[in-house]
Amino acid sequence: MRQSSGMPKLAEPDPLGLTPIITRPEALAAGMTRDEVRHRLRSGRWRALAPGLYLRDPLEGDEPFAVARQEHVLEAVAAASRVEGSAVAYGSAALIHGMELASGVPRRRELVVPPGAWNGIRGGVRVRLAELGANDVNVTAHVPVTVPARTWVDIARTSPLADALSVGDSALRLGLTTPQALRATLDHHPAARGLKRAVRALPLLSPLRENPLESRAFAWFVEAGLPLPECQVEIWDRYGLIGRVDFLWREARLIAEADGRLKYANPDNLYAEKRREDRLRAEGYDMIRFGWWDLDDELLRRFENQLTRAA
Repeated sequence: MRQSSGMPKLAEPDPLGLTPIITRPEALAAGMTRDEVRHRLRSGRWRALAPGLYLRDPLEGDEPFAVARQEHVLEAVAAASRVEGSAVAYGSAALIHGMELASGVPRRRELVVPPGAWNGIRGGVRVRLAELGANDVNVTAHVPVTVPARTWVDIARTSPLADALSVGDSALRLGLTTPQALRATLDHHPAARGLKRAVRALPLLSPLRENPLESRAFAWFVEAGLPLPECQVEIWDRYGLIGRVDFLWREARLIAEADGRLKYANPDNLYAEKRREDRLRAEGYDMIRFGWWDLDDELLRRFENQLTRAA
């Protein structure tokens, strides 16, 4: 009789070259058997997104936003695989492409279908009607997804300016699209509802802004009627580069920094930032720092006072 070694049996690795989201035919074509696929599903190594569509890799990380984002993407892909003729769109498409939403992860998965199909909200999925051209969609994660340019146009014409800027800024920063491609997409859909909002947002986009807080803040400056600052500007003194600041009103010698605060958890970072701020003030700059929840009337009065005094 064969004796057990007492060692746990190692799980058979997946064949090389498989993508994180895979169909059953792709798994079989890679040399797997149906029993191997079923075993991975039963053991929890794979997750069924829809019949014949599987997630191979578990969710990574424990940061709440990252987990929520991944869950949303997976559920959107699964929903699109079930709704015939649909494409992932709007905020769900933005998350698939890695474009950042100032408003966070959408509450519902978002799809579009051709005119005449059923549309509405069901089971946490919002289905809208849309006419999509051949250049508006490509296949990502095994389902049709609106391309970055079309995704931005849809968000910019239906969402607050903060989302229009955060999605567009990140798309430009990541090289997913260009201002020319965004303009061409706008021109291709002249009758779309809310298009004027997107047209107004386009010239405000910038790849220089580094995160959704900076994009949201710039949208806030616009909507508050403040003079618009330069973004991500290097400041120097006689000793060299002091640093790069998030926003600069050059004539007013006013700097604004959008702080996520996490970087200051390390005392060394806090000390380095204090020295940086001291050097900036020594050059005659005033500074306003703000976080995600500080964009309110009180902060607006501070900006107005500083900018009026310098005028």
